[in-house]
Amino acid sequence: MANVEDEKTPGLTRSGNPVSGGIVTRPREDDDQTDPEEYRRLLDVYDSSFRNIAEGEVVKGTVLKVTAAEVIVDVGYKSEGIIAVSEFLDENGEVTVQQGDIVDVLLERTEDREGYVVLSREKAEKMKIWDEVEKAYAERKVVIGRVIERIKGGLAVDIGVRAFLPGSQIDVRPVRNLDALRGQELRMRVIKVNKKRGNIVL
Repeated sequence: MANVEDEKTPGLTRSGNPVSGGIVTRPREDDDQTDPEEYRRLLDVYDSSFRNIAEGEVVKGTVLKVTAAEVIVDVGYKSEGIIAVSEFLDENGEVTVQQGDIVDVLLERTEDREGYVVLSREKAEKMKIWDEVEKAYAERKVVIGRVIERIKGGLAVDIGVRAFLPGSQIDVRPVRNLDALRGQELRMRVIKVNKKRGNIVL
């Protein structure tokens, strides 16, 4: 009875490893592994391709997409940032930005739990206003504000941020009916500013 040999694929063992001269050769274990130094070099190149920005810094970003709930902004970092659309609404509730617009945003954190950059439009705007207030104080420039309401000792005034106008500073003569000034615009000078405490006196 003739011997029947198992069918074999030429040049391969049953496991699929190549055969060379009757010797089974196996793939090198490091064929698919990147050299550690080369990996670090590539990672450095990747990181250097992004902007060098720090937390707490106001940066410019490009609006990539606007949805009903959020605005996606690219600040040139590893990932995009997501900002609530409510930070881009005007007094009538209309969205004030669209795709392609350049906006100033505050970088709060470089990454959240989901890997997104944490940004804020409102905080960036407030920081810019504070810079303008400090400049107006240093240069003794006039600022224009709208009276919000009457409070103890004077008026609360909106100059981009909330400020205090003492009753004694409103006019050379005492103003008896401070409520009548609500909603009016006044020209004033900043006489005291404390950014850390958030206090502005006009």
